Amino acid sequence: MKNFGIRLFFVGCVAVSLLSCNGNTDANQQVVVPQPAPTAQVDTMQPQAQPAAPAAAAQTQAVPEAINTFVQQYFPGATIAGVQVDNEYGGQEYDIYLSDGTQIDFDRNNQWDNVECRASAVPAALVPQAIANYVKSKFPSIAIVKIDKDVQGYDIELSNGLDLEFDQAGNFMRMDD
Repeated sequence: MKNFGIRLFFVGCVAVSLLSCNGNTDANQQVVVPQPAPTAQVDTMQPQAQPAAPAAAAQTQAVPEAINTFVQQYFPGATIAGVQVDNEYGGQEYDIYLSDGTQIDFDRNNQWDNVECRASAVPAALVPQAIANYVKSKFPSIAIVKIDKDVQGYDIELSNGLDLEFDQAGNFMRMDD
């Protein structure tokens, strides 16, 4: 239990460090980092029952249910390690930091608009089929590690460092390196 508390504290410190280094000084931001629960003193000479792993729901209460559902559906092996809430015009936007290093940004309608994976590829279900087909044909052994959607279309980052831009229909527009 002590190791879990230390690990959770470390993840929280890392998340706060990452959030404080993003250069955004908006006074309307709110950061929520899970805190370890206080532990009771136990007699270590006696056999102890192993505590159950903390429920993912206990760590995700600070976000809307739609975001929790999204994380569970597309990142089933990860849990929410940190949350940054931006109070924007007309609602709140959420930046979610997962235990596997993934960052997901949600707009005020709780729809994802940016997914950046550090340890794996972006889930295929989040990539429009036309973009997936293009990347597979031009870069067959390269993974998509970031997808950012905006009004003009999609910005994709590949695991080899290339940035590709696509229009809303998924048509390739240009490449940046």
